[in-house]
Amino acid sequence: MSPDSFPGAGENPFRGSTSVQLEGFDDTTQVGAGSPRPSINVPGRVHDDLMGHVRRYLHHPGGRETRGRVLALVGEFGLGKSHLAVRATEQFRSNTPTPALWVISQPSVDMNSVFQHRLMSPRDNIDAMADFEQAITDFYADVAAEILEEDDSQRLGAAKDEFLRGLRDRRLDPQKVARAFDLDEERIHRHLRSHLRGVTDHRAFATALALLTNKDYQTDVWRWLSGEAASPALRERGVIASIKGIQGVFEALSVFSLVYGQSGRPYALVLDEVDKTTNWPDRERALFLNAFEMLVNRYLNQGGLMIFCVRPDLWSAMPASLHERVLPLWLDSWEAPATRQLIAEYIHQGLEQPESGPPYAPFTDPAVRQIVTLSDGVPRQILRICEGTWEQAAGAGAPEIGVEAVHRAIRTTHEKRPMGEVAHRLERVLAGDQWWHNLPPRGLGNLPRPRESGEPMWIEVTRTTWIALLPVPSILTTGDVDAITNFLSHARDAGAADGIELLVVVNGHACRQMRTQVATAIGTVPLVLDDPAFDDTLRTSVRSLAERLRAGRRNTVLSKVSNRLDALQGQQQTLLERVDGIELLLTRPAPAPALSSPEDASEERLPEPVRAPFRRAREAVDHLLTDGTGPRPSLTPVARTGSDRPPRPRQVSVDASALQTMGAVVVARRLLDAFREAIVRWWEDGSDGRDRAELFAICRGFEISVESLPRLDDRPAEPAVSAHRTGTPVQDMLGQLADDVLRRLRTAVSGGPAPL
Repeated sequence: MSPDSFPGAGENPFRGSTSVQLEGFDDTTQVGAGSPRPSINVPGRVHDDLMGHVRRYLHHPGGRETRGRVLALVGEFGLGKSHLAVRATEQFRSNTPTPALWVISQPSVDMNSVFQHRLMSPRDNIDAMADFEQAITDFYADVAAEILEEDDSQRLGAAKDEFLRGLRDRRLDPQKVARAFDLDEERIHRHLRSHLRGVTDHRAFATALALLTNKDYQTDVWRWLSGEAASPALRERGVIASIKGIQGVFEALSVFSLVYGQSGRPYALVLDEVDKTTNWPDRERALFLNAFEMLVNRYLNQGGLMIFCVRPDLWSAMPASLHERVLPLWLDSWEAPATRQLIAEYIHQGLEQPESGPPYAPFTDPAVRQIVTLSDGVPRQILRICEGTWEQAAGAGAPEIGVEAVHRAIRTTHEKRPMGEVAHRLERVLAGDQWWHNLPPRGLGNLPRPRESGEPMWIEVTRTTWIALLPVPSILTTGDVDAITNFLSHARDAGAADGIELLVVVNGHACRQMRTQVATAIGTVPLVLDDPAFDDTLRTSVRSLAERLRAGRRNTVLSKVSNRLDALQGQQQTLLERVDGIELLLTRPAPAPALSSPEDASEERLPEPVRAPFRRAREAVDHLLTDGTGPRPSLTPVARTGSDRPPRPRQVSVDASALQTMGAVVVARRLLDAFREAIVRWWEDGSDGRDRAELFAICRGFEISVESLPRLDDRPAEPAVSAHRTGTPVQDMLGQLADDVLRRLRTAVSGGPAPL
């Protein structure tokens, strides 16, 4: 289709295409002067699976005990469950000469009305009525054959087997055989009741089914089987109560299942919109589920076909016994190829599509992709968007339908409330839970908002925590998501509150992709005003966010208290260690130092001017070796958690950085000893003349070696055994030692400054 031939002034091909209704009859009557609209179908995986199950049921080669099957079409609204159910009924009717098919478009609490006025029964069709009577006759023949087979009076003689085969092959009239051999009618009724026991009120149905073969009672029985009150003639024979209520209707369907299944005929029940039962009172809903489960078992055991449509939530809530017996066929969202085919089929209405150009013209390919995204791939939404888009393009006289036309159509369809009405709606809903909006917190009155958004509403949870409700229009773009994120970031950066949560309310329509982007960006799922459950969802969301803010505030306070307690515990531990140290010094005085040690002897050999610097450096490094780096480890057992539980041992862990620092302290101590020995050797070997260049090389070597070590502890070099307190870190003291030694020894020997 070329842009010049855009049918803008013609009939909208998508009008009236967004809903499918199951019908209890095959309507082939043309109403009106125009030709009927062709049935549009886009086959898919679930369609092929469903049609395959229907074909295998109709052409089942085995017995009825393995023929029965129950299928559930499971999917959200608009995915095409009713459409597939219609296709299944069409295939069943086209492949069955006299189809025994019951169709319930939607269950009702008043199942009497459904059974009497909306559910097609055999009485409504002459051929179906004759077929049902034949099925009853066949059922009657099987019962008569059972009675004759149990008869051991030898009155049948050698022809017994021939009579039995004739009854079971449907060649003999069971009533004539019963009269010929004077079979007791009560025995036949007793056998019928034994077949129907466990299914329903076997006495009433057994009597009615037995009388159905008698022409004098056929009219009365058919009326009773159609839900009417029993006639006086039937009341005299024990058929008193009429078929009514949920239990009674499903029992009647179970009896029909038994009759058709016993005769080997194919029969089916199609039930749409089972989700209607979720709004029923508890008692009626429980009755429906119990009766429905019983009917499922009958159809499986008697060789019937049942198809019902249900949403995922209700399917998941159904009893496990149903899940074991029912085969679910899950419907999924559509992708772009199926959407293009659907649009093309509706545009051309079964006619031959053009050889050139895209078959879905005047829709452009970007417009189709946008329709798939904005509809979430739901066929009903796709058709609804196409209907509105076609109207928009026709009114504007555009040569083609692009992305902008799709956006305008969605806004026209969904944005029916001004932002002022949205604010009033939010106020009414929140007032029911005693929430009330306030002025924005200080400094948050002029925050940048997304385009065309409404005035944000601020709900005060505590004095320093708030919930912001931000109404935004339909068709959220990536730029709108960024603007929403910036709004929340500016609100939190303003510093006017300890906690702020943002809840976005979309005035109209929001696709799954945009809802996901908003939820990922701000941490809360946006709400859609068109959602039928919007009021309840808004209340639940506000309560959840309020609890989140309160919990976050409690966690913040607890974190501050915990940090303060940790600091106090550390200070207490340090104080206790110092008290223990003082007690140890008082009770166990330190032993007198040895008269001499290798270190003392080496120190005495040092030149007098440098003994003090070397001693201070050694004491500082020894102090680091004794105390270590970082917090002092403690092996005090973990406190008891109960009066009857022993204390738990405490494990002291050392990380890699602490080990590296302690290793550097050990190397520094060895470098200090090597420096001292080198100075002693230089001093003693040069008694006749000391080489100043060699002294410089020794000092410089120590200096660059210390610089290559990892950084030592930055604590001031204040060893407890030394009265000299410089306040200089140990690393800096070692670095200055080389310069101090070089300067002092250079002064001690004549010759001027050291060489550079």
